[in-house]
Amino acid sequence: MTDALADARLAALRALLDAHGLDAILLSRAANKRYYSGFRLSDAEGPTSGWSGSLLVTRDANLILADSRYTEQASLEAPGWTLVQTFGAMAVDLPPMLLDREIESLGLEAAVVSHAEWAALAAAAPGVELHAMDDELVPLRILKTPVEVDAIGRACALADACLAHLVEWIRPGMTEREVAWELEGWFRSHGAEGLAFDTIVLAGARAAMPHGRPSDARVEPGNVLLIDFGCIVDGYRSDTTRTLFVGDVPADIRRYHDAVREAQALAIDALAVGVDGQDIDAIARERIAREGVEPYGHGLGHGIGLQTHEPPSVRRGVSSRLEAGMVFSVEPGIYLPGVTGIRIEDIVVLEAGGPRLLTAAPREAQVIR
Repeated sequence: MTDALADARLAALRALLDAHGLDAILLSRAANKRYYSGFRLSDAEGPTSGWSGSLLVTRDANLILADSRYTEQASLEAPGWTLVQTFGAMAVDLPPMLLDREIESLGLEAAVVSHAEWAALAAAAPGVELHAMDDELVPLRILKTPVEVDAIGRACALADACLAHLVEWIRPGMTEREVAWELEGWFRSHGAEGLAFDTIVLAGARAAMPHGRPSDARVEPGNVLLIDFGCIVDGYRSDTTRTLFVGDVPADIRRYHDAVREAQALAIDALAVGVDGQDIDAIARERIAREGVEPYGHGLGHGIGLQTHEPPSVRRGVSSRLEAGMVFSVEPGIYLPGVTGIRIEDIVVLEAGGPRLLTAAPREAQVIR
């Protein structure tokens, strides 16, 4: 991250202090820690590291608060930040810092700070007003810069290459777990920073579970193999789903796959600056409903960036005006319990002239022999 970019991000963050009458804001979400300071926590560390690595930003100071597990890492990854070593819980170490800096109004990420931590901090610092700032932080990261789009695009390109490898490598008789292990190992050996999320590999009727986990079930001819996967490149993520045919499949499965592919194409074609995301979701649902089956129960899409799921949300019941610079998935599906499941997912960046696909893997059904 360049100094100019870091300064711009901090300036936007500090503008929230004036806009909401705050003296400081404490950032706890791992993605925000990395976005503003460069300090990196893995997904596995995020929930377990407690409040270590939290960022405390005032009008004239930016502090990174870290215990001994992370002090060296933080000093290397966030050189422009003042490092303050912590030793105990938030409610023990933070109040003296707030008192020393005469902080009387503090913004917090309420969706990340636990209720117990919030209550303990409120009791330990009774003179400090605590304010939830989750919604107010969203606009600062929802529109991606060209540098961010490039990183997401490189993660998508790596996923495209991984899928091409898998289509040639998978054979009937393999287990879901074997496919998942090969996929994950391929990412690691080809430069991915990590997995964007737990890989989903589901064969046959098990594909009817939208977020099922790989098992010892075998890839059998005559049905499908659904693979939902993604990787991390320079902190940014990809998310792709393809539903492969295993040998010859019945005509109704082919028809359902065509319906999902057409629903996705119609939705993508309708994307434009200023449209409401729930209207795009309705377009995809209407196409699938014409097949006489229930459309997907999840949303049509979700934002992606430093997190696999972030705003905007493209789904029914949620009004979201789409803007240039947003990057999100488009992933309609059909799920028939006990029979099969089909989903196709791609990542698009919405630009002034319309959507641009960042994923390039074929959307027509590929066949495993």
